[in-house]
Amino acid sequence: MPRSTTPAWDCHDWSCPICTAPERDEMTLLRCAILTLLEHGRWMAQDEISLPDILSAGGHYLSQLRIGPLGQIDDDTPVLAIEQWAWLDAELRLVVARAAGLDAVSTLDPRIDGVLASAARLPERRLVDLLDLAAEQFAELSTQPRAA
Repeated sequence: MPRSTTPAWDCHDWSCPICTAPERDEMTLLRCAILTLLEHGRWMAQDEISLPDILSAGGHYLSQLRIGPLGQIDDDTPVLAIEQWAWLDAELRLVVARAAGLDAVSTLDPRIDGVLASAARLPERRLVDLLDLAAEQFAELSTQPRAA
């Protein structure tokens, strides 16, 4: 993944355990972006937006959060670099697949598509619960201290 000199994401939530971690780097900030997508995914599911649509084009969706209700750009809202969108989408798919029961170690696991196809058929309430579980599991993994 390309490295830039400035952070790609910063949720501006100073109580965020990921963004405020002492070892905060670009990867930890991208993890916060995944949690943001999962949170917004809950609302999208309640609006009857399908799981494949929630999981695709995540970076584009995050960049659209920057545009306010009057079409004005909000400079306080973070954006991701376009070259990071594919990584974010793949990681988001893996996070949801794990919450749906896949014990995957790689985004190359061929079972991910089947697991996500099954999850996509869930009723709205169960889909929201799945996205909640994904966020909970991911937050737990992302805030654990790293082994030295």
